Amino acid sequence: MAQPSFQLLHAAGIAALALGLVAVLLATVIHLLRRQLQASRARYREFSDAVQDGVWQTDAAGNILEANRRMGEMLGLPAQELIGRNIRDLFDEATLLRVCALLREDEDEDDGGGARLLDYVRADGRQAWAMIRGKRLLGSQGQLRGALTVATDVTEHHLARQALSTAHADLGQRIALRTAQLQDVNELLSAEIAVRREAEQALAHSETQLQEIISMLPLALFLKTADSQIVLMNQACEQQWGIGLDDLNARTEELYFAPAEVLQFREDDRQAFAQRRVIVRENVLWNDRLQQHRRVLTHKQPIFDRHGRPQLIIGMGIDITERQRTEEALRQSLLQLRELSDHQESIKDAERRRIALDIHDDLGQSLMALKIDVSLLHARTGEKHARLQRHTRRALATIDASITAVRAIINDLYPSTLELGLVPAVEWLVRQMNTLGGSHYHLRLADPDTGEGLDRRQTAALFRVIQESLSNSLRHARASTVEVTLAQCAREVLVRISDDGIGMQPGDDGKRAAFGLKSMRERIHALGGALQIDSLPGQGTTLEIRLPFGVASPA
Repeated sequence: MAQPSFQLLHAAGIAALALGLVAVLLATVIHLLRRQLQASRARYREFSDAVQDGVWQTDAAGNILEANRRMGEMLGLPAQELIGRNIRDLFDEATLLRVCALLREDEDEDDGGGARLLDYVRADGRQAWAMIRGKRLLGSQGQLRGALTVATDVTEHHLARQALSTAHADLGQRIALRTAQLQDVNELLSAEIAVRREAEQALAHSETQLQEIISMLPLALFLKTADSQIVLMNQACEQQWGIGLDDLNARTEELYFAPAEVLQFREDDRQAFAQRRVIVRENVLWNDRLQQHRRVLTHKQPIFDRHGRPQLIIGMGIDITERQRTEEALRQSLLQLRELSDHQESIKDAERRRIALDIHDDLGQSLMALKIDVSLLHARTGEKHARLQRHTRRALATIDASITAVRAIINDLYPSTLELGLVPAVEWLVRQMNTLGGSHYHLRLADPDTGEGLDRRQTAALFRVIQESLSNSLRHARASTVEVTLAQCAREVLVRISDDGIGMQPGDDGKRAAFGLKSMRERIHALGGALQIDSLPGQGTTLEIRLPFGVASPA
């Protein structure tokens, strides 16, 4: 009996030990399961907080068991404050019917009741909108154990749609208003277009007339751009240049004109823009039709736009080739006339000199011989023939008067003092003028050798001019004092004649008496000199002559 009892006790101990081990194992498994459940719940919370939709779970009575962060934001409350609260504390009955799946028993449990738009008021009082989806949760026996609700915030979208709808309505009104305005503007534009069309037609007509006028202008006219590109030429310009605009653009200026001419044209354009004024230049142009160079006086007017930038050059060309040829022919003719006049004066002086010498040699000697004979006759008559002596005395007086007249004629024709030089001749002339009375004549010599370098023709011409000037002062100046100044430098002779008379009056240059002054000026010019007259009414007259040495006189 003792042995079976021991076996029973041993078996009971093993069973107790096994139960203890099982209990420990169960406790360990339960602990592990709890930790896994807590970890699973933590991952669920992290996941639910990460989603952009609001999620909560309620029990069958409507108490909130779980709520994520996004649901709290949508309701305006922290998610922790939602846990444990009943949904009836947050919404009214009408809203609950739309929010809570527990109150919609007629819903199909499979589709979750579909999405519904819900407008609600947040805890902070702001209006909000959300799309709500709900699903009832059932137990293993089919009993209702709660509900799961998912909410998507569509507030911004709904507000945007409202703003878009408002903007659309406002846009419609604005479009209608703008359409009416555009219709009015269109009518105005139509009227303006009609007016502008008429103006354009008138402008085209005016431009046509302007083109016709430009083409008919006798002066050459052309237009150039700021980069010296020719864009317009009238008919006169084409004739003047010997080339048409199309041909010139086809060949370009560089191929038609010489390079130096092109450079000069463009330099003139640049100066016109730089100086902002009309530039006048004399250019030489090649005329291909005439096969010759023509001289053209070109006027260039710069044109600027409203910003002050160079825009156009308006050019006008005047062909002065024939004028210059005429001027050159006239100059040559004038030169020939001067030479002819000087030659005539030279011949006249030579003839005067010859006549004076002939009178001196022939008539003078005859008078002297006659005087000697009459003097001898007068001496022989004595007291015996008193009457004859009186006649011979009168004859001697007549002969002396004749000799004096002959000497005066000789001096008028050609003073013998001219053979001694300019200074002795002028000294004699001044003495002669002082014997005539009325004015006092003075000679001022800066150099006694003045005029030594002049030839006979220059000396005679200068003396005749001085003589004519002194005669004019005597006849017209009404001067009390006349001063003659002779001076010379290394290269020219200076003669200055000044008086304190009435001076030249306005219009004296056009009088016939002024031909004497013109004759003097031309004679001095023919010898290469210059004659200048300074005179004012009531302030006297000054005549200045400058005659250079070594100027070859025409024969």
